Amino acid sequence: MALSRRAFLTAVPLVAGAYACSSQLRTGARSAGERTLDHAVVAGKPTVLVCMPDTRQTREVLAGLKDELAGHFSLVAVEVEGEDATGGIARAMAEQKPACVVLMNNPTVLAYARYQATSGLANFPPAIVVMTSFLDRRPAALADATGISYEVPLITVVTNLRKLMSSPVERVGVIRRSPLHAFVSRQAELARREQISVVEQPVSLEPNAAELKYALRELKQRCDAIWILNDDRLLSDRLIENGWLPGLNERPYRPAIVGVASLVSPAQSFGTFAVLPDHTALGVQTANRIFDLADEGFRLGAGDDVDLPLSTTTTIDLVQARERFALRRDALEQVDHILE
Repeated sequence: MALSRRAFLTAVPLVAGAYACSSQLRTGARSAGERTLDHAVVAGKPTVLVCMPDTRQTREVLAGLKDELAGHFSLVAVEVEGEDATGGIARAMAEQKPACVVLMNNPTVLAYARYQATSGLANFPPAIVVMTSFLDRRPAALADATGISYEVPLITVVTNLRKLMSSPVERVGVIRRSPLHAFVSRQAELARREQISVVEQPVSLEPNAAELKYALRELKQRCDAIWILNDDRLLSDRLIENGWLPGLNERPYRPAIVGVASLVSPAQSFGTFAVLPDHTALGVQTANRIFDLADEGFRLGAGDDVDLPLSTTTTIDLVQARERFALRRDALEQVDHILE
């Protein structure tokens, strides 16, 4: 039996959860300070400090990172969150004196930016940012930072979706607020290489449910699939319950592409299909960036821009897909995770 909208919202972490934001942190987490999650010191080796929330996804990234760095670096992972996240980072930086820092998730990046702004220091070790939203260019808010994007390029997602659908997927519609216009434009430019056109439906900076439903209804008339951005302003509990869910679950149906695995669930027809980075592989990729930095004396160069994730996983809501869309005969052979 499908869950009610409210039960669905309670049971499934939302977009912030993809980046391990506060809604996904474990119940009863401390409001201040930091907690050591891993501490592997190798005498005479430079230290890599990992600042992260403690979630299943971040632990998977840490596991890939740790396996690659073992024996080559001292690795210290600390949980930083809550009101004193910046203070926790400052204490860890002072204690560990790292040669490199890894930052996981949006709140951690914001806390590290506050640390840089208030530390009084002129120079900082290079930072690698992972598991944050819309990191398709070098992080402007941080000094000496680069990273790996969490968003899989739209061209990759639609190419994978085309392998599943019997009907053509040529026009992809997206609802976006003005701050994400540049990001959508860059993705649309890449998508044109595969004859994929992006149809934009702008909404206000703080849309209500009525505006979102209207935008979705208009967009569904002009596209073959809906691309749902990882924009927390558009994926609030209120807008999901009163805007997205009623809009997606009325005809004409369109497959919904999401960037958060938890939004693909047979419990409620929200996302149809997701393509996400493989988290353990993301840790390995981060480790390789650290080895590259070590070769350069832990100095970022002009070419140290944000990388794309090298390994991805796919997820489909098979219940929704079979009820509403025609699938290719070999569709399920193309998917890593099938939910039914």
